[in-house]
Parts: sequence; structure tokens; C-alpha cells
Amino acid sequence: MAHISTVYITASDQHRNGKTLLARLLADYLMLDGHDPFVIDTDAPDGPLRNYFPGRTALADFSQTQGQMKLFDTIMASPGRDYVVDLPARHLEGFFKAVGELNFFAEAHKAGFRIIVFFIVDRSNTSLKTARLVQEFPGIDLFVPVHNEFVGSNWPKGESGLIIPALPQALAFAITERRFSLRSFVLGDTQHLAPEYHAALSTFLYDVLGNLGNLEPLVSLKALRD
Repeated sequence: MAHISTVYITASDQHRNGKTLLARLLADYLMLDGHDPFVIDTDAPDGPLRNYFPGRTALADFSQTQGQMKLFDTIMASPGRDYVVDLPARHLEGFFKAVGELNFFAEAHKAGFRIIVFFIVDRSNTSLKTARLVQEFPGIDLFVPVHNEFVGSNWPKGESGLIIPALPQALAFAITERRFSLRSFVLGDTQHLAPEYHAALSTFLYDVLGNLGNLEPLVSLKALRD
């Protein structure tokens, strides 16, 4: 089956729950699968994703109108590739408001894109409620609830989603090192990571990247149902 260019959006209504790690995993998964994703980091001014993907990351300050237009224009100006948009919690409401006002998802569909939203559902009832609202937003081709085991989740266990296994705290900190590449680790470059962490990180990446690879049938099944 031919690959369909996709806009992947990582989002949550809560802070510090693994969303940027998820964006890294998505971008690295796509590159390992032979694609050429471009990353848009809206976490200005820091833009942590630029450290991990130099040369393929744009910083768009979504608190400013100019930054909002940069995000949308960057995607629409270069169809035919994948985009990973990392959306901090503080921009969640403004992002979907702008998407609705600009009819962006419909325009993206016309340009040949799919829209997949990964939403990390935290432990609070508010997070679950917000996730349900985003799930019903028009134009999303696949909504993927994410349970980060390190922080917990209020998403019902009987409903499918993506699980991010908990990492040992020291390992989780180690892979935040500037420009530590998860993709390079998969390809055999341990990048000076302490040997005692190799097995745990390998298992973690095998689980998460494998589950990301299982999303394609879900998109196809949803399309058939719709």
C-alpha cells in the first residue's frame, strides 16, 4: 500500500507527561520506516525538539499569529511528506480554535494529507473529558489516546490506544541528553549510554515502535467504517 502523507499531532491538556518524548518517537519511527518527516515545535522559545532533529525542525511560536501561520503554511507549502507537530498543553485550545477558523484539516485533506492526533490522557477526569472533546473534533482521521505508564492515565482500559511503558528514572533522564538519537540507538549506536541501560531501552523501543507500526490498519479500518 502506498504511503499517505500524514500530519501527526502530539497533544495533551497536562504538562510534563511525555508528550515531547512521544513526538521524538514518532519522528524516529518514520525515519526508520524510510520516510522523511519534518518536525514543527511550537514550544517557543526553547524548542527542545531542535536538539534531537537538527535540520528537520522548525520552531513556530503558536502564541503569536505569525507563528500560527508559520505552522500551517509550512505544512501546506510542502505536501508529499510527513509532519510531526508537538503541541504544548498551553496551546491546545488555541490550536484547535485556529484549525476550526481556518478549516485547516479540510484543506490538508485536499492537499493529500491525513490527520492523526495522539493525545496523552493524564490521570484527572478533566484530562479524560478534554480527550473526548478532541476525539470528536471534525477532520481527524485517527485519534490515538496515549497512556504513559510513568504518569498514569484515566483513559478506560477496555478502549484501544498507545501505551508508553515506564522507563527507569535514570534512563528516562539519560535519553533527554542533547541530541541523543533514539533512531541511532536502534541502528546500533549506543551513544555512550551506560551499558546497564541498553536492554531496558531496547525493550522500550521495540514495544513502542512496534505499536506505532500497527496504526496503519486502524486508519484503514476507520476509513472503511466512515
